[in-house]
Formats: sequence, structure tokens, C-alpha cells
Amino acid sequence: MTNNALKSFINKEWTFPQASPQPVEILQAALHISAPLAKILVQRGLVSPEKAQEFLAPSLSQLPQPWIMQGMREAVELIFQAITEKRSIVVYGDYDVDGVTATAVLILFLSEIGVKCHSCHPNRFTHGYGLKADLVNETLIDDQPPGLLITVDCGISDVLEVQNLVRSGWQVIITDHHQPPEPLPPAHVILNPWQKGCQFPSKDLAGVGVSFYLAMGIRNHLHQMGYWPANVTPPNLKKLLDLVAIGTISDMVPLRGVNRVLTKAGLEVLAHTENPGLRELLSLCHCPVGQPPNTEDIAFQLGPRLNAAGRMGDAKRASLLLSSDDQHLVKYLADIIQQENIARRDLTSQFVVEARGVIEAQNQLDNSCLIIHGHNWHLGLLGIIASRLVDQFAKPVFVFSGTDTLKGSARSIPGINIHESLAACADEILTFGGHSSAAGLSLKEANLSTFRERINQAIQRQLTDKAIKIPLNIALVISPQTAFTDLEALGDQLAPFGQENPEPIFTTEEPCRLRNMSVIGKERNHLRFLVSWDGMKGRWLDGIGFGFAKMVEQSVNGEARLRLAFSLKKNYFNGQNKTQVTLHDALIPSAD
Repeated sequence: MTNNALKSFINKEWTFPQASPQPVEILQAALHISAPLAKILVQRGLVSPEKAQEFLAPSLSQLPQPWIMQGMREAVELIFQAITEKRSIVVYGDYDVDGVTATAVLILFLSEIGVKCHSCHPNRFTHGYGLKADLVNETLIDDQPPGLLITVDCGISDVLEVQNLVRSGWQVIITDHHQPPEPLPPAHVILNPWQKGCQFPSKDLAGVGVSFYLAMGIRNHLHQMGYWPANVTPPNLKKLLDLVAIGTISDMVPLRGVNRVLTKAGLEVLAHTENPGLRELLSLCHCPVGQPPNTEDIAFQLGPRLNAAGRMGDAKRASLLLSSDDQHLVKYLADIIQQENIARRDLTSQFVVEARGVIEAQNQLDNSCLIIHGHNWHLGLLGIIASRLVDQFAKPVFVFSGTDTLKGSARSIPGINIHESLAACADEILTFGGHSSAAGLSLKEANLSTFRERINQAIQRQLTDKAIKIPLNIALVISPQTAFTDLEALGDQLAPFGQENPEPIFTTEEPCRLRNMSVIGKERNHLRFLVSWDGMKGRWLDGIGFGFAKMVEQSVNGEARLRLAFSLKKNYFNGQNKTQVTLHDALIPSAD
């Protein structure tokens, strides 16, 4: 490589997905849409006008009926029986955002139809993940007999716990969206789109999506049974979609098909939500009610606050916040969660700095992965720390905490299957589980050194030149003839963004012009700038590059000409829309 060659600023490999001209032209003509929009739709596999139109205009009328989901009729009949017999109903949810929103959906719906029910969540630190029979039994008071248990976002792998509950007299309905094991737990009914024989067309619902579908089935069944008098309107499930959108986005399931319909409608409901807890959280996030939210507002504002309850203590506070109509309680819980999120954020920043120091002190940067151990790091933050370090170093990361028996979280990069690597070292590990990109594990501190050596070898065997660089997909190369209004419109047309529907990233044929480049942020690690390119006709846009502060070194007197990879976002301020550039990467001169 010569001194004039360019390299990615963050070591990513720019890729340019292709779109055949013929289907692009067909979509343009049939749907009367712009060429950039048609090209991106074709890139994403939406080549027929019918499929493309469904994607561009998602509607609740597109939702499949709940009865398609295997076990739905049996589940709602069991719930109807519990309601008529006035048996205890307990909703048991996971401690993450998906779990607490799924719990709140069922609690709110059942409460609105006059059914008293209880909720509970495991504590991350004292109970661990999954269904715990003892915790369910603790919900019973005054010598109540066991009633009906409904799990949400968990339970599908808890064979022994379900056995214990059934033996003690509980009826158990499992609603989950994780991959079912063999054998299945002996629940009375299982709702899971992934179970064998289920014909539900969207397998990738979040836990809150399955919970919402159960509410749909219950409402439909009760209506058929004449549960409501003729002059009473059944509950409107649409108002619960704000919670469905939050859980679906936070759990990072693909935003296609049913998930896209639920999320799009849910964001519209969230803009004018009637939920007291969400209104408090929106206020704390400086997202006023009435302002259209987006997936980033969920992912970086609402979601982390709701997650903080389970990461730092008791997740039940989050589901209670979302299901209570007691304004004083809601404000109290929202304030607690806000403070815990601040503590979570500060501790994460502190631990990331400490972890970077460990990496440098141990000269790990030449290794195939990074392994860091802090004796007193907060167990609820290990996954966040690992994710931050992956973003910074583009290597798989393992973060451990504790003494004697260590608990850890692992995060990977595209091309490296972390679960496969752990399986190759299984005899060094006490427990592990997860999938290709993320995992949890525990091991003896005495085995850490040997584990470090073996996991590096296992990952090195997977490494290829392509895997070392994380791909960055450039959706569109902007020519001087590309209408800026067409680019601005893409955000509204393609949103909501998420897994399998990422925001489009652009670059330009010629380098962009940057000026007023400056470093900002509490940790002085972000870049602010103005940017323009050929075809902008003298217009300059505000730009922000999170984590790109060092790129200011590429400027002379605050100005530069660089090939950028960027997206366009609309910011709402004082009632006005303002388009801003968000930097994803830049090509800079190589030092080689």
C-alpha cells in the first residue's frame, strides 16, 4: 500500500450491495417512488411491487390471526377457565426490557378486563436467569392454592422448574420466543413460534410480541363467549402497542413482517401514549409526548432506563412502572430508575476505562481476542462493557468479575462464532450458553490463564482476513445529480430501523468538504463538524461523529476533504425538523 492509499478510520471493510436495474425500474414505475428508495428496496430483497408496498405501508390489517399460533386456543381456554373460577394468575417475566414490557402488556390487559393477577421477575444476582419455582410459590398469600402461571419471554428451557410447579398444582402456560430445546418442559400449553408444528408466519417475534398475541387471543375468545354486555366496548389493544414497540426494538429482533407492523404502529401510539409510566420516562429522556419517537430513542433512551432496573437491582420496579396508574408511585419509580441508569452509565464508563488499562498493561492487542477480569466489577454491566470494548477494538471480548468462581459475558464480531469457540474449551468452563455473537459463562479463577490461551487458539482458528474487518454496507453512492430531498425522505419511508432493516448508509462520488471540525463530549471523544458535497449547491449540514474525535487530526485549521460513510437523521427541535449527518466511517491516508 502506498502513502496515497486510503484506509478505513475504524478498520471496517466498505461493501456496496448491488441492485439489478430492471426490478429498480419496475418498482419506480409501479409505486411512483424515487430511484434511491427503489434501489434500497431491491437490495433488501423487496423486488415485487406487492411486497415493497406492504413494507412501505405497514398496517395492522396485515397481522395474521392469533389462532395460527400453535397452542393459542388451548391457552386462552385455560385462561378463561382460571378467570371464571377466580383462580390466582401469576405473570412471570424475564428481567430485561422485553421481559418487563411483555409482563406489563398482560398485566394491563387482564386488569382492564377485571382480572386480578400478580407479576414477578427473577433477580439477576440472587436468582439468575429463567423460571424459578420457589419465586412463583412466594406470590401466594393467605394459604391460596396454586393457580395459573403464565411465563413471558422465558420458561422454554426450564424443564425441571416446570415439573416442580406442575407437581405442586400449578397450571403452566409458557410464552417464549427463544429456541425450544429437546425435550420441551411439561407445561399445559406452550406458545412459541419456533416450536415444531407451529404455522405462525413470523417466527422472530420478541417475547412481548408473543405476549401481545396472547392478549389478542384472549380478547377474541372472551368476545365470542359473550363476556362483555352489548353496551360495553372490549379493551382496545392498540394502546398497548407502545410497550410492544419498546420491547421489540430493545430485544433486537428483525424488524420485518409482523415485527415491523407492530413496531411502526407502536411508535405512533408512543407519540401520544396514555401510559403514565411511559409519559414519565419520556419526560426524563427529554422526549416530550407528542413528538414522534424513533428506534434510536428506544435503543438509547427508554430501553437502557428500563434495563437499568434489572441490571442494578429488581426488574419488578420496571414492569410496575409500566403497569401502574398510581401517579405518585409512577413518579417515584421513574425517579429511582433514572438514578439507577445514571449510576449504571457512570459505572460502565469507569469500568471501560479500567478494562482498557488492563488490556494495555497485559499487551493483549495482538491477541485474537481480549480477556479482562475485574474482581469487583458489577455483574449486571459485564455485557455492556464487553460490547463497548468490541466497538473500540473490533475483536471478540470476554469480561469477567468475581473471585474464585468468575462470572463472565462475551461479545463477538461478524465472522467469529463465540459459542463455537467456547464449546472447544468446554472442559475449562463450569457453565456457558448463548449464541454466535454473545454468550455468558462461568469458570474457576484458577483456570483463567489456561482458558485465555485456549480461547485465543480457538478463535484464531476461525479468523480469516475477511473476519478481521467488520463490513460496512454502503446502500447508496450519491452523485451530484442525486436530489437531496429524495435522500431526506428515505428516513421516513424506510423506518423503523433495526435488525435486518438498518438505516441506509451513504457515501459520495467525490470527497466531502468538512469545516468547523471540533472535539466535543464529556470525555472529549466525539467530533462535531459542518459538511457539504457536490450537488448540495452550497448547503452545509451539521454533522456528528460519535467516537471519531481523533479524526480532527485529519483537518487543517478545522477543514478537510474526506470520503465519508454517513447517514441522515432528522432532529426535532423547537417544533422544527433539522437534517443532520451522522458519521459512520471515513477513508483516511494510510500510514503504510
